[in-house]
Amino acid sequence: MSSPAWLIILIGVGVGACVGLAGTGGAFIIPTLIFGFGLTQLRAQGTALLIASLPIWIVPLIPYARAKQVDWRLGLVLAIGLTVGSWFGAQWAQQLPVGLVRKTFAVVLISVAIKLFLQR
Repeated sequence: MSSPAWLIILIGVGVGACVGLAGTGGAFIIPTLIFGFGLTQLRAQGTALLIASLPIWIVPLIPYARAKQVDWRLGLVLAIGLTVGSWFGAQWAQQLPVGLVRKTFAVVLISVAIKLFLQR
């Protein structure tokens, strides 16, 4: 870790605010790890998964839950499928060329951004 801890925490606060506002982590955390800290695509994805495995996501969940903006059944059942699919996706990512993984990530982000921008 070449950056001072206070700077990493400060960046984390900014990214965390974006996560709380948008309800997603990877779209903010992975680019921050790549461009802000110089990690490779796969290392950034692995580090983002480490962060996601910590119970920190409970904190931004609380305001959404209090506002009754959580579909508990859908989220929990979908999590079962995500658990299985993410294992295979992570295994696959280790076998693919890093450039392809990076470009696929970019295409997904761009596609989602366009869909959100054009949606009423």
